[in-house]
Amino acid sequence: MDLQFFIILGVILTFDGILMTFMAWAAQSSSLKKYRIRTPTTYRIPKARKAINIGLNAILSMVFFAAVLLHFGDYLISSAPVSGVTVFGEVLASLLLYDFMYYFLHRGMHNPKVMKYVHGVHHFVRFPTSTESIYLHPAENLAGLGLLCSAMAIIGPVSAISFLIIFFIHSTVNILVHSNLNLPHPAFKLLNFWAIKHDLHHGKHLNRNYASIFPFWDLMFGTYA
Repeated sequence: MDLQFFIILGVILTFDGILMTFMAWAAQSSSLKKYRIRTPTTYRIPKARKAINIGLNAILSMVFFAAVLLHFGDYLISSAPVSGVTVFGEVLASLLLYDFMYYFLHRGMHNPKVMKYVHGVHHFVRFPTSTESIYLHPAENLAGLGLLCSAMAIIGPVSAISFLIIFFIHSTVNILVHSNLNLPHPAFKLLNFWAIKHDLHHGKHLNRNYASIFPFWDLMFGTYA
């Protein structure tokens, strides 16, 4: 890992921050609000409380990755040169494995006996927008990031470029999944799919659509809606 790696990582984090802010603005703006999938009649979480939770979780995520890269970087990232085909395989395999493991983590957190202690924090936001994608209990935040790093360690160690692509896709999809927007242009078809699928999970079907990125696992285990 060289300086260029951390510069690109910083660019990704900056992009995600801008995207999160823009998508949240779009869900509330007068011109685009009509495309919002669902809007709560009342907001149950005070703005200050929400801002503190989101801010602290953002800091926690960065501290987590810094610690993992410092102490376990060799298990995650390889310095060996790789081909484009290898990068594609590492990215796809890592994201598939992560999403498979996350499916069971997410489904387990919906157990009524444990829901209110951890995952219930996120579901207290009835119909979240992108900024609320990281309105989480810190234990859930760390568990999800831990699964992502575990997936890369199991598949890899992956190349530096693969790590950055995986990190970018994971963080960006998490923002888009929570956009709560259904935009009319065909270019937004994938975004709409993710947003509608997750809205159903937050709204009508709490026991459906546990996977984050791919629909395969919900289809396989009979929890797709």
